[in-house]
Amino acid sequence: MDLMRARIALRERPLLDVVDLAVRFSAAHAAPFARLSLVVLVPGFIASCAAGELWGWWASWVAAIVLGSFATAPFVALASKLVFADEVRVRDALRAATAAMPRLAGIRFVELLALALSAGCSSGLAWIYVGSVLLFVVEVAILEGGGVGGTITRSQRIANGNFGGAAGAMCILLFAPVAAAMLADAAGREVLGTVLEIKPPPTMFTAGGSWLAMLGWWALMPLLSVLRFFVYLDIRTRTEGWDIQTRFAEIAARAEATVEQRRAA
Repeated sequence: MDLMRARIALRERPLLDVVDLAVRFSAAHAAPFARLSLVVLVPGFIASCAAGELWGWWASWVAAIVLGSFATAPFVALASKLVFADEVRVRDALRAATAAMPRLAGIRFVELLALALSAGCSSGLAWIYVGSVLLFVVEVAILEGGGVGGTITRSQRIANGNFGGAAGAMCILLFAPVAAAMLADAAGREVLGTVLEIKPPPTMFTAGGSWLAMLGWWALMPLLSVLRFFVYLDIRTRTEGWDIQTRFAEIAARAEATVEQRRAA
C-alpha cells in the first residue's frame, strides 16, 4: 500500500466517524461495488435461498454465514484498491481475493475452532476477545500475505492496537446483518402486500427465514466489508503513525515545489 496515494485522510478517528466514512466512501464508489456485487452477492443469495428451499431455512442461514465469511474478501480487495491504487478494475479485486482463498479457508477453520472453544466458557468475555482479535484476518490475508499462523498472529497484534475499537466493530458486524434481515423482511412484506398487492412470504419469525430477510442480509455485506477495512486502516494509522508519515511527505512535497518555483523564477 502506497500511503502517499491514499484517497482518504489517514488520521485517528472514533468508531462513529469510521462508520460515517465507510458509508460515504461506499456511496461515492457505488458503481464498482455494484458490479462486484453482481458477481459475488447474487450467486451467494441464490445459493442461500436454494438451501432454504431444499432443507429448511436453518440451512439457508448456515449457508449464508459460511459463504459470507468468504464473500467479504473481494470487497476488501476492491476497497483497498480504491483507496490506494491509481487504476481500479473489479477483475483485479476478484483475482486478489481468489489468490487468498486457500489461506482464508485454513484461517476460517482455525477461527471456527477458536470460537467454538471460547463459546464453551462460562463467561462471554473469552468469545468477545477471540472474535475481536480474529476480526482482521481477511484484511491481513489479502493485503499482507503470510501463512495461516502468521495471519492470525498479525490480526491479533492489530486488534490489540485498539482493542476497544476492534470489539465495537465486531459487535456492529455481528448485529447489523441481523437487523438488516429483520428490516428487509418487515419492509419487504409491507411493500409487496400493500403497494404491489402481491402475496408476501411468511414472516421470518414464523417460518424461520424468508428470501426478503436473506436479501437484506446479503445487501449489507459490501458496506460492512468497507467498514471493517477502514477500522483496520484506523488501527494501523494509530499504531504505525501513518498520519505523521503522510504529513511529513506533504511538507516535503510542498518544500520541493517551492524550490522548483524559485529555480524557474
